[in-house]
Amino acid sequence: MNNSIFFDDALLEKRIDIFYGYGNYQGKYWFIGMEEAGRGFKDVNHRINIWAKREEKEIDDVAEYHIDMGWPEGFQAGAPIQPTWKGLIRTVLTAKGQEILSKEDIRQYQIEELGREQKETCLLELLPLPSPSINDWIRNVECRNKTLHI
Repeated sequence: MNNSIFFDDALLEKRIDIFYGYGNYQGKYWFIGMEEAGRGFKDVNHRINIWAKREEKEIDDVAEYHIDMGWPEGFQAGAPIQPTWKGLIRTVLTAKGQEILSKEDIRQYQIEELGREQKETCLLELLPLPSPSINDWIRNVECRNKTLHI
């Protein structure tokens, strides 16, 4: 890999070993995905640094984390509905007996409930690092002293 971004070795390894996702392990609804979406190495580095500033939690609050990452608009009035989360939210609301779902129902659940620390959902990831797409999957990461194979 010929990248200009180098990660803090210890912090990167710690993130890979410790971080599992967002929400509440005690939640009634669990969703397990491949990995978070990301925009490449610079984005991964930013996420890792935010995670470190947020006390390196095993599972975090999705809204608080994304607000700290610089995406507060996803959790404010009129938030754009995140496409992947939309399907998860529809599944939960349907399971809870809500037959007719409006965009506003989905938006409100995204803002207030999905992946929140003390709420009913748990969003876990099988792979430790965000990737831009399935075709651009991050498997090897260069650190200062070595390459990590994930």
